[in-house]
Amino acid sequence: MATINRGILDGFFGKVGTVVGSFWKGIPVMRAYVRRIRDRKATPQQLVRVRFATLAQLASSFMAAINIGLRNAAAKSKKTESNIFIDKNWDAVQASNVDSVNVGYSDLVVAHGSLTGVQFGAPQFDTPQTVEVSYETNEECAKTTLDDLVYLFVYCPDAKCGVLSAATKRSDKNISTLVPTYWNGMKVHVWGFTAGGGIDNLGAMSNSTYIGSGNIG
Repeated sequence: MATINRGILDGFFGKVGTVVGSFWKGIPVMRAYVRRIRDRKATPQQLVRVRFATLAQLASSFMAAINIGLRNAAAKSKKTESNIFIDKNWDAVQASNVDSVNVGYSDLVVAHGSLTGVQFGAPQFDTPQTVEVSYETNEECAKTTLDDLVYLFVYCPDAKCGVLSAATKRSDKNISTLVPTYWNGMKVHVWGFTAGGGIDNLGAMSNSTYIGSGNIG
């Protein structure tokens, strides 16, 4: 509570409404009152923001892949591919504090759909600046054709950049893609997915498969 000795126009000491009065070297001064709010939810809110920012950055880096792989899911829900990516991968990103974010790359969804995809083998990094993967066609499964399109997506966390391969056919049984030379020695993560390419399944999409990780040679 403020004390005013000689009327409202006099100097005063203490809080009145949104101002605080005091004296400095005998001179009456007045300043704004700053209320300190203790928000117990500040830390959880910060962690949510960190997770969202991380997923937004990943969505941007994965755009070439998710524009194809999540296209159908986005159209069905009337959301953007980036929104779908963030929704589906929310639990794959965890933050213990604002400076410690863990991305579960093996859990990230790059494509979503009911089409049966190919069965990928392990990624190979023997050829410089190249990622290569062999696969089984799974052509015996319903609604598949040998003309279906197979894609690889390679992401480098250090570069915060991803590369989508050109499409090959299900019948090719092998797919590879070049990556930038400056990725040499860096760790990458690899996903694959299949898109319908036949008359009866055109536009259909498979779920993505996390194929593995390795270092670019």
